[in-house]
Amino acid sequence: MCTPKEERPSAGHASLVTREQFSDFELVFEFRLDPPAPDKASNSGVKYFVYPLSELGLEYQLYARIGEVEGPHATADLYDLFRAEGARLNPFDEWNEARIVSRGRRCEHWLNGVRVLEFERGSEDFREAVAGSKFKKHPTFGERQEGHILLQDHGGRVRFRNIKIKTF
Repeated sequence: MCTPKEERPSAGHASLVTREQFSDFELVFEFRLDPPAPDKASNSGVKYFVYPLSELGLEYQLYARIGEVEGPHATADLYDLFRAEGARLNPFDEWNEARIVSRGRRCEHWLNGVRVLEFERGSEDFREAVAGSKFKKHPTFGERQEGHILLQDHGGRVRFRNIKIKTF
C-alpha cells in the first residue's frame, strides 16, 4: 500500500521496482484506489520498460478524481500518450484487475477483463504521441528492448495485491 504524503515521514518515498528486467510479458495485478476528495485525486501507476536507476518508463495510469480527467491521465491510459477506450473502474470499495501485455513492440492495457488500449512502441503514432508529451526530450522513450517494472508511489493511497508476471 502506498501511504498518502501527509501520513508519512517527510521526504518518504516508496516506489517498488523489480531487480529483473522484462521484455515479452503479461503482468496481472489487482489494485484499489481511495475515493478522491474534491481537492485531491488518487494517483499512482504501474510503469514498465523502466530505465535502470530511474522511474522513467511507460505507465499504466491509476488515477481517480472528481470531475473530468484531462489528457491521457485516467486509469488504464498510457500516461500522457494514449487514452484507454471503455475503461470502467469498480466502486472504490472494490478491487480492480489490470493486465499489461507486451509482445515485441505491441502492448495492451486491460481493465476488469476488457482490453481498453493497444499500441505499438516505436510506430509513427507512438512517436507522434511522444513528441507531443512531456517525454519529448527523450528521443527513444518507450522503445527499450527490456526494462524494469515499477509500482509507483505518487503520494496517494493505492493498494496492490495478487501481482503476477508471466514471461514469453
